[in-house]
Amino acid sequence: MADLDLRRLRYFLILADELNYGRAAEILHIAQPALSRSIAALERELEVRLFQRSRRGTCLTPAGELLREDARELLRSAEVLQRRVRGAQREGRSVTIGFMPGLVLTPVVRHLEERFPGLRVDVVRSSWSEQITAVRDGRFDASFAHRPFDDEGLTVVDLHSEGRAAALPIDDPRAGWSGLCLADLADDVLLQPAEAVPGWRGAAAPPGLERDRSAAVSPTVEEKFELVAAGRGVVVIPESATRYYHRSDLAFVRVTDLPEAMVCLVVESRRRSAVLRELVETARTTLFAGPPAITHADAASVGNRPVLDEPA
Repeated sequence: MADLDLRRLRYFLILADELNYGRAAEILHIAQPALSRSIAALERELEVRLFQRSRRGTCLTPAGELLREDARELLRSAEVLQRRVRGAQREGRSVTIGFMPGLVLTPVVRHLEERFPGLRVDVVRSSWSEQITAVRDGRFDASFAHRPFDDEGLTVVDLHSEGRAAALPIDDPRAGWSGLCLADLADDVLLQPAEAVPGWRGAAAPPGLERDRSAAVSPTVEEKFELVAAGRGVVVIPESATRYYHRSDLAFVRVTDLPEAMVCLVVESRRRSAVLRELVETARTTLFAGPPAITHADAASVGNRPVLDEPA
């Protein structure tokens, strides 16, 4: 789809959700007549009526109902295609690398910039749910991620493994323990997707997702820590992230019976750029020979772009 068509489709989805031209125009920050013209143009292009307006309000026609069912996936696919094509166009000029909280990318950034003068390296702090999705849909050219994940179609370089720790309120009786087991957390609520914690058998209710399992965004790791500090549940994170975050109201205790988290470099297998080949080969041979020693939060933030929410 062309850009104009994508815009019309976005306008249609907002109006289909609101069923009110005034509210939809306000959300879109456009004038109501402009929204009406855009919807009319989409209807002419498709040769169908999408909305029925009457004194009782606005409703979807059968054709509009059908389009709404498929429009979100159609729009998502078109946007992914746009990102991927634009990514191919900037090949060799810039690269975007995702990383999980606690992983230090400074050596990566410096190596690539020295190896490819003029290359722009952007790093974006990611999340457990986005670390691979963002590679597949073109937001990231590469990602430093934690297993487990589906690696079909990906080139994955295993770098090193690290333990996992539970974040607890500082006044929790277990906060002073030298280690704990999953069984010790059985009565706690896990404030993250249960699949991120192998073997979890307790309650899991990620904020936001317990109400809407299709929600694309859940609270950030900082917001989860607020919930932990308030006694609402626990979060299990790789130990590198415990060195990244320092809070006086939280304690981090190693979970001894969890498998270690494997840190990996992930790139789509079909990508063929010299920059990504260099990144993969360098990661295999020299970078991240062991868990990074994190002494300051800014060490993981060289040239950061906005964070992708819904962390580990």
